[in-house]
Amino acid sequence: MEHWILGGMAALGLAIIVLCLVIFGRLLTSVRAGHGKVKGEGLGMTDLMLATVLIIWLGGMAVHGFLHAKSMQPMTDRAILLSAVLFGMVVGLIALFLRVRQISVTQLFGLGAGNRLGAGNRLGALKTGAKLFFAVMPLVMFFSVLAQLFLGKDAEPQEVIKYFAEAARHSDHWRLMLAGVASILIAPMMEEFIFRGYFYGVLRRYFGVIPALLFISALFALIHVNATALLPLFVLAVGLTLAYEATGSLLAPMLMHALFNAVMLGTIFYISQHS
Repeated sequence: MEHWILGGMAALGLAIIVLCLVIFGRLLTSVRAGHGKVKGEGLGMTDLMLATVLIIWLGGMAVHGFLHAKSMQPMTDRAILLSAVLFGMVVGLIALFLRVRQISVTQLFGLGAGNRLGAGNRLGALKTGAKLFFAVMPLVMFFSVLAQLFLGKDAEPQEVIKYFAEAARHSDHWRLMLAGVASILIAPMMEEFIFRGYFYGVLRRYFGVIPALLFISALFALIHVNATALLPLFVLAVGLTLAYEATGSLLAPMLMHALFNAVMLGTIFYISQHS
């Protein structure tokens, strides 16, 4: 009987994975056919130059982090705050650069009351993001398991995960709040603005959908400086980008990103409290 149950669960899991792949495969096919809603109005060569400088800088820091992973210090309060300030500065620089050239951020990224989306469409973008979150999660979990099996004893969680788990074990409410706010509110907004909104928008215009999607997804995974998370974060980034293409609004990937981080931290908190 147990074999039948295990076999049924495995078959159900496989069916879910296939269904999720079909959903995103159809989205990708639609985008490749020119039906994507990311337009990038007003982005030009100056944006390509700025994006290139920022990409080289962020990529360089990520590579440095991987090369010195063994000597990397545990995550601290100060590191989380500095990371938020750093990404905030990048967001501010990009927003100012667009503002000086009279390019509306809300219009470009499908945000706010003055964008090309009506209130109903903005709500629709959030609904689409919520639906696609449930489609991308099984894929991320599947590739996360594969990564851990491949790395074996060398598999390590991200530093922020270790930080949050330690805070949960000691009921450190300040650190729990700090990690929660940084991961669920700040990171989704800032990272989506930078990676999906600006970097992808610029590279999409000059190099096409597929090269931009693959490159930015790889960069997004790389900047988290964790070998175990590379593949699952790449898969997540592809899903976030396709959600942006499907809606034309960063609201969709922002919501998906926030939900993903919330589920991860919630799971860690539960395990830490019951282990």
